[in-house]
Amino acid sequence: MFKHMKRLLIIITALLSVPGITGYSQTKTDPYFTKEGGFGYNISSDATCSLWWAEASYKVMRDAPLPKKKDTEVKIWAARNEYESFMLVIRPLKRMENFRISIPELRDNNGNTISAGSLTVRKVEYVKVSRPTDSYGFTGWWPDPLPLYEQPETIMPSENQPFWITVKIPADAPAGTYTGNLNLSAEGWSATVPVKLQVWDFTLPTSPSMRSGFGISMNSIKRYHNLSTPAEEREVFEYYMRSFRDYRISPYTPFQYTPIREEVKGIPWKGGFFDSREKHNGSYSYKVADNSPTSNIEAQSVDLTPVNSTDSYSLIWYARSDTASQQYVAGLECFNAEKKLLVFENRIDRFTASGTWEPDTLKIGKFNAEVRYVRVKLFPSNRTRTGEDKGTVWFDDMSLFNNGTSLNEFSAGNFEVNLNDIDIELDFTDFNKAGKKYFDEYGFTGYRLDLKGLGGGTFYSREAGVFEGFEQGTDEYNRLMERYLGQMQENLKKNGWLGKEYIYWFDEPNEKDYPFVRETNAMIKKYAPGITTFLTEHVSGQDITDVTDISCTIWHRLDHEKIKKLNDKGLQHWSYLCTAPKSPWISLFTDHDAINMRMWLLASWQYRLKGILIWETTYWNSQEASPEGYLQNPWDEAMSFVTGYGWSTGKQTGWGNGDGRLFYPPNRDPNNNTRTFMEGPVPSFRIEVMRDGIEDYEYFTILEKAVKQASPDKAGIAKEASAALNIPKSILTDEKTYSKNPQDVLNYRKKIAEYIVSLGYR
Repeated sequence: MFKHMKRLLIIITALLSVPGITGYSQTKTDPYFTKEGGFGYNISSDATCSLWWAEASYKVMRDAPLPKKKDTEVKIWAARNEYESFMLVIRPLKRMENFRISIPELRDNNGNTISAGSLTVRKVEYVKVSRPTDSYGFTGWWPDPLPLYEQPETIMPSENQPFWITVKIPADAPAGTYTGNLNLSAEGWSATVPVKLQVWDFTLPTSPSMRSGFGISMNSIKRYHNLSTPAEEREVFEYYMRSFRDYRISPYTPFQYTPIREEVKGIPWKGGFFDSREKHNGSYSYKVADNSPTSNIEAQSVDLTPVNSTDSYSLIWYARSDTASQQYVAGLECFNAEKKLLVFENRIDRFTASGTWEPDTLKIGKFNAEVRYVRVKLFPSNRTRTGEDKGTVWFDDMSLFNNGTSLNEFSAGNFEVNLNDIDIELDFTDFNKAGKKYFDEYGFTGYRLDLKGLGGGTFYSREAGVFEGFEQGTDEYNRLMERYLGQMQENLKKNGWLGKEYIYWFDEPNEKDYPFVRETNAMIKKYAPGITTFLTEHVSGQDITDVTDISCTIWHRLDHEKIKKLNDKGLQHWSYLCTAPKSPWISLFTDHDAINMRMWLLASWQYRLKGILIWETTYWNSQEASPEGYLQNPWDEAMSFVTGYGWSTGKQTGWGNGDGRLFYPPNRDPNNNTRTFMEGPVPSFRIEVMRDGIEDYEYFTILEKAVKQASPDKAGIAKEASAALNIPKSILTDEKTYSKNPQDVLNYRKKIAEYIVSLGYR
């Protein structure tokens, strides 16, 4: 899927890499906040080190100067069921051995506690940016990976070493002021830093109001974690699902290991198409098409056919092609009494088809005594090891002729199918069990529901749907999809999950593609009107909102008129970030402003967007950019390189630093460390800040509800609060003009919280 989304963006990337072509003329990012006189709060300095702290919305560079402001107490504010973080920064004057950091608990004056189990300490680590994402970024060491602090550290002199400390406020914590101490020590040194947390008297929901869709690649995870068994894969996958839960985002594929089990009975062939238009006899022929230059496309009979070793046999059929001399392969695989394949008993040969129906025969003779069953195999081109040949062949009137009895012993050779004999069985057992966990416990807001039989494509290419050999547009296809979609919708509705799904089957259509997209979405809505259709879009002036429930647009191409129209209809508009946009737009890159991922969510509230999407979270390697057999180490190289679409091997073109990489693998040396890593991912700075934004969005959602439910005696404060729901232009002017100063966002968040509390909303 991500390749589809990115094809146009590859073109943009290539253009921006040409000397003299740039997106915008602008200054460099300033993570030091030079104009503001720096950031953070000085705690203390002695002969060993300096201590300071900062809110967790800044990127503390290794050489960031000590803050000018002084505040010896860490102060944070949060709602119940919220994550709130801050950074404690150590700047040693000399090497510090066995540095330790701990915080036992936070306690209020009434004896209520937030236990140490609700606090997490992570070490802020740095990745090297050798190639800036664009002219706005710069080379150097940028903070991003946040591994857990698990053992004493050695901290080197003359550089900042931040620690990222997160408090997860329990959902049942009483409101009030909680205090505690950070205990710091190293050989010959110790310090204590007081922490004060104000818990506001309202609670964030487990399932966020902001919907989301984020990619995850188990292929990448398997390689970097060195997983070798299905059990290991499932266990590590669940660790990743918990990380998605903790960061309040939803994966595309939470059901990867608990899918809906689909079985279709009553169709005697697979791999080709039943064609009612081109046939030799009866209602259908069987069309087999190979358009791949790298693989052999094949069709085969589903059931095994019994044979004997006494009589002589011939396989007889009619075939035609769309070319004058199309080579193809046909024949039999043989099986023993236990229905085990007899590897060296094939009866297969090569034939030539023309543009008209012509008979062909494979003389088989007598089978060996061990052969008890056969299966027909059909290849529309010459079958080679590399699969380079292509072609299309139709087959009809096939028989396995017993030369002794003069009888046809192959009942499926006429390619006739009765739709009433087709049974579509969907087993939701594993899916429903997992759904209770992922939706009801983890709070996931959605997932990509892949539907059998749908086509797909992008503005570059597309293919029509096929359901068990029946092509989209045929009556048979529609009738089978009606049965299939009806079962899907009914199960989701029964479990209270209808609307969680989104059918993301086509990516960024061009104008010419919209009739095709409309046709498929209309079919889905006709047979399952409650199932959610989804489309990423980049072309203006197109409107298929009558059959599309969610439109998702790349950030710098938002159509505000369309957003309003969708909201007015009760539909949804989402946005996504990936290799574009670059600066000055809000972006996701490691070497851009710290506030970006948080501002994305604030702007989403302002524009009444209902969802966010990022194509991948575990994109750690490009097979085109990396040498064969080599895995890029994201701990060492920050750039995400282009992959796919015929990109030349060895060509290393950047998509952007950190694109598709919101998590890091725990394996820091993937090319040499072969240990199996049975653990979850390491989060990035950017995903932490994005979670803050998701929680900010929740503040606005709660305040909007509080305003609507305000009692008459609170009409005055409700009016003020209602006005605050519109973010001022000093913070957000448009999608590319916004404050880079986290204090503006933090102060406004506090203002929103105070309105919620004043209105008495729980």
